[in-house]
Amino acid sequence: KRIAKFGITTTRGPPAPQIDETIEDIYGIASPMNGGPSAGVAAIIYMYVEPEYRKLGIGELALEAIAAIQTVQGCDFTVLVADDDGSNKLIEWYERCGFKVAPKLQDIFGSPGGKFGITMIRPTQVRSDIFARCQIKWW
Repeated sequence: KRIAKFGITTTRGPPAPQIDETIEDIYGIASPMNGGPSAGVAAIIYMYVEPEYRKLGIGELALEAIAAIQTVQGCDFTVLVADDDGSNKLIEWYERCGFKVAPKLQDIFGSPGGKFGITMIRPTQVRSDIFARCQIKWW
């Protein structure tokens, strides 16, 4: 039985001034216009956990697996558009998972004015004990 699904990009997207500005604003990492490197960014296109399997850690596990894949591919940050139909529950969940709201990215990630959700970003962080804790079957 399917309990969750997700789609991601696994390569660095093209550089964009809005991405570099957002990273500088939120994380204090210098952008190329201020002497820093251009960040490599990948995306979560969709992520869904069936309602009866929510609150079991499956979403967190998926985020960790996604971060591991994107890290191996040389991506520094992950972006997504969280659409929770205005309830803010999903936005709050992603914030607890380390994502930050990224208003400057709304337009370039296809959600002008938040029409289709709120754009968020976080560093692709992988805990050093991921392979000991995360026993994912790949098939």
